[in-house]
Amino acid sequence: MFVTLLVVLGVLSGSYLGVVADRLPREERTSTGRSHCDACGAALRWFELIPILSWLVQRGRCRRCGASITWAPLLMEILTGTLFGAMGARFGFHLETAAFVVLVGVLMPLGLIDLRTKRLPRQLIYVAGALGAPLLVVAALIADEPQRIWWAAVGGGGALAFFLALYLGWSGGMGDGDVRLAGLLGMYLGWIGLSHVPIGLFLGFLLGAVVGVALIARNGGDRKTAIPFGPFMAMGAVVTVLWGRNIVHLWLGH
Repeated sequence: MFVTLLVVLGVLSGSYLGVVADRLPREERTSTGRSHCDACGAALRWFELIPILSWLVQRGRCRRCGASITWAPLLMEILTGTLFGAMGARFGFHLETAAFVVLVGVLMPLGLIDLRTKRLPRQLIYVAGALGAPLLVVAALIADEPQRIWWAAVGGGGALAFFLALYLGWSGGMGDGDVRLAGLLGMYLGWIGLSHVPIGLFLGFLLGAVVGVALIARNGGDRKTAIPFGPFMAMGAVVTVLWGRNIVHLWLGH
């Protein structure tokens, strides 16, 4: 039941997070203003805003002008619901679940914005840190595992320092948003276990490298091709949160 509730919450949240991903890069308010069709500007009615169902019923088109609606809102709702449920299954009915739900809820619009604009808005990263850090601290104390607070601090600081060094030494290859995101992800992964931090970062690099090589090859070998790194960092972190224990055991050979 708990996981099911989180899935429903995730789907509903995904609808709002899609609005955040659309409006934040344009510096528009995300909490006010009616949603509208980007093509004709018509305000959407309540029955056109039902997560997943409205998109499917309308077959991905505006009811008024017939303009095509991207897959992004539908995918945002489905993926957010899936990941909220996955966090519930991973951590159970405990306070750390709320912290990792916050992380997922921020990574979703961050990844989409980075794909569209090659930017990672610092506001979202700061929100995840400001909400997540206290939750992780209290969760560690409730579980009588205060060492996790230290792990989170070391993981966040270490990841931040590593990416800052890359940023300073790799001109144009990485943005300052990637550095901030690395610190956030390092904090969350470190809370689980310090061994999870290098694994999450490595997976992010690996995913980014594979896609980057493919894009460069597609663009005729142009190494100046801009590659948003944030989504791959996020994917590497989420995979490590969910299956990091198995990866660590595989890595250590037992």
